[in-house]
Amino acid sequence: MPDSPDASDQDAELRAHVQRALAATYEVDQEIGRGGMGIVYRAKDKRLKRYVAIKLLPPELSFRRDVRSRFLREAETAAQLSHPNIVPIYSVDEVENLVFFVMACVDGDNLGTRLKNRGPLPVAEVRRVLTEVAEALAYAHQRGVIHRDIKPDNILMDGVDGRALVTDFGIARAASGDGDSARLTATGIAIGTPAYMSPEQASGDRDVDGRSDLYSLGIVAYQMLVGEPPFTGNTTPVLLVKHLAEAPIPVEHRRADIPSDLAQTVMRLLQKSPEHRFQSANELVQSLKTGSLPSAPAG
Repeated sequence: MPDSPDASDQDAELRAHVQRALAATYEVDQEIGRGGMGIVYRAKDKRLKRYVAIKLLPPELSFRRDVRSRFLREAETAAQLSHPNIVPIYSVDEVENLVFFVMACVDGDNLGTRLKNRGPLPVAEVRRVLTEVAEALAYAHQRGVIHRDIKPDNILMDGVDGRALVTDFGIARAASGDGDSARLTATGIAIGTPAYMSPEQASGDRDVDGRSDLYSLGIVAYQMLVGEPPFTGNTTPVLLVKHLAEAPIPVEHRRADIPSDLAQTVMRLLQKSPEHRFQSANELVQSLKTGSLPSAPAG
């Protein structure tokens, strides 16, 4: 449904406020994205003469100390990551009660849009995207960062060189087990997106590791190959129960031209128990590049 006149007016007022507040440094152009934890504007950096994306914490949330802390932690965590398949964060700032960070503006669409427009992707493209995202996750996981919300909308497709770039570490936290991180995950904000949530997340486990991201990536891979995720439902509880208890239809039963090694890789990623998946993103990368799977864990 279209926005109400009041909502449109509020959006225009917010954009005008952002334009005024950041005018010394940025020419804020237009809104290019919106989610539960932020609004994204395209802007031109006046000094560096380049386009950037500015992710702004919605004003109605910026007054909540817990949400503000989560947003700032998102930026600080993501800014530590430097990898060809991760959208870089340039700066974090607060100006006139606006809390935001500045990141690279990727010229292209996201994987979610591509799947909606094109449906299932060619096998070679699926393997390439899967490998690039796995390499990004391997890099992040080695630095103690779990994404926690891998989904097509958080994978950008560079319109220049075709690279897949992971974005929006919006609920990522350093996997250090420190008390502050644990409190941040208990604020009532959903951790993950139901259709792509791992069984561990679905059961409310706060101490998930990188294998949770691998399950979510398996959902994305299945969708790239088939055109829809393995589990669908009209409500969040229905989806969560399916992640916990329902076996997915083997992906090779949904599409005939999938190579055996790729089909086995996807189904390994979708194992309910983390112990039965790939044990690291690095292990997944090696499997994708060699076409051979490691031995399945016992049990």
